[in-house]
Amino acid sequence: MEYIPSNSEDALLHRKFHAMNIGGVDFTKAFVERIRQNQIWEGSDGGFIVVVGRKDMLALRNKASEVLKVVNTELAAVTISDQELWSQLRVPVLLKTATHDRTHVPAKGNSFSISDRFKAYLYIKGQKCVGACLAERIRMAYAVLDQDDAAKHAGRVPTPVGEFQDSISIGTEEKPAILGISRIWTSNLHRKAGIATRLLDSARVDFLYGMTIEKEQIAFSQPTGSGGELARKWFGRRAGWYVYID
Repeated sequence: MEYIPSNSEDALLHRKFHAMNIGGVDFTKAFVERIRQNQIWEGSDGGFIVVVGRKDMLALRNKASEVLKVVNTELAAVTISDQELWSQLRVPVLLKTATHDRTHVPAKGNSFSISDRFKAYLYIKGQKCVGACLAERIRMAYAVLDQDDAAKHAGRVPTPVGEFQDSISIGTEEKPAILGISRIWTSNLHRKAGIATRLLDSARVDFLYGMTIEKEQIAFSQPTGSGGELARKWFGRRAGWYVYID
């Protein structure tokens, strides 16, 4: 859109957009104190992470939706309606695979439970939200292939399920998964400070009550180039991590 600095309305919109996207999303001091009751982690610098879910007060959910609008704009992502954002879905009941194994798999048969579909994790610093992670309950994911595997499989198997930005190719075999990272964002002025990693770690510990979800059961939605680099860093490998189709 055209921006005319001498136009007061354009200048106001520009300042507001710049503040939201560069420095983070503004919160009032009173709201920061109010949302702190949902705190699940606090850093030594005073920054903290809160979780917002379906059962929270409307004011908290509306603020999370406001942050996600900025995130969607930054990532050029599809908007998720509030009705869908705070909905529930039927998912298979999870069982541990072994006594000393923390990996969980769906129970056999038709055992289902009801789960919140999304939870929003917000990183608050001062009176701004400077990072956000939207986590989603999922069922299946696909492994990211390394370049050699992608080339070898090209002539022998069906076309990969998806091929995303930054030359990420995924296989065709479905793997059970639990947690999807639908959106992950850090404001420009706060990148390279470990905020995104801290949000991911918080989501895997908090999303399901009493359960830390193993990384092998977590997948990213179709990542951007920077999102792919974050996933590689967090999983600790170039390939073999997981992507899901949302």
